[in-house]
Amino acid sequence: MGSTKKQLEQDLAELEHVGTSGRAEALRSYLRLVRELKVRDSENVTVLGEELLRKHRARLGAEELWLTMEQVATAALDCRALPLAASIVTQICEKFPESLRAARMMEMLLEARGKYEDASKLIQKHLEDAPDCQMLLKRQVALEKSQGNVGAAIEALRKYVDVFQTDREAWEELGSLYVQAQMYAQAAACYEEVLLHAPASIAAYVQLADVLYTAGPGPAGANSRAARTHYAAAVELSGGTNARALYGLCAVTAQLGGLRGAADPDGLAAAAAATLVQRYAEEAPAHLLPLAQEMLRAQGLTGKAGKTAASPRK
Repeated sequence: MGSTKKQLEQDLAELEHVGTSGRAEALRSYLRLVRELKVRDSENVTVLGEELLRKHRARLGAEELWLTMEQVATAALDCRALPLAASIVTQICEKFPESLRAARMMEMLLEARGKYEDASKLIQKHLEDAPDCQMLLKRQVALEKSQGNVGAAIEALRKYVDVFQTDREAWEELGSLYVQAQMYAQAAACYEEVLLHAPASIAAYVQLADVLYTAGPGPAGANSRAARTHYAAAVELSGGTNARALYGLCAVTAQLGGLRGAADPDGLAAAAAATLVQRYAEEAPAHLLPLAQEMLRAQGLTGKAGKTAASPRK
């Protein structure tokens, strides 16, 4: 991520100093880089892309022209520069009246204008001809989310993952929607799918553990025990550096405290607490350390120096 940001900053710096003769090529280079890196830099893309299309359109080949127009229109919608977006989307739809990508752009414009019913009708119309179109199915989800229709967004995303079962980001998004709806069992199932696709993802372990912890202990503490296992996995994978996993391990151990012999038989939570105290002592302002220690004591953990959480889980 750092190298990506550095590349973009270098291209932007060049644009500030480039002369008139090299301006068009510098603009093209920057927009091409944004496309290749698949990053969102909507404000710069809107301003610089509009300049390229207005002043140097003739320098672009056909393929690059329409890719750039789609890119700039999308960025303009992000920035609420609706007149610019509308102008470009209209040109795209006139050039490619049967294109599903053009339909997606028009739907996004209608949504940005608050014309949700028209946007929905447009999606449905094209889905009749292409029921498995990934772009339109995703737009259907986004449209429902933009209106706050969590239930409808869940239903639309369920249909999407039925078709595109290996889309990790879609499973993660569906899990987040289920959490919003307080449907924790369903959310946990989604994050389990995320783990199947990314078994080394620290974030995925923490997400699943958070959901299980939030759902409550469950029968005989089943949810809490599972959450503890996943927090411990995240701690191990991160070498004890993921603060959220460390906090979670301490919290779920406190949740298990009422179950005989279930709290911290392997000492992992004690090690996590010691690691947190050490990090507060070394990295945080001095007044925060007593607060962290008080929180840990409330959870039945002292956080005293000793074994830390960098060692493997049991």
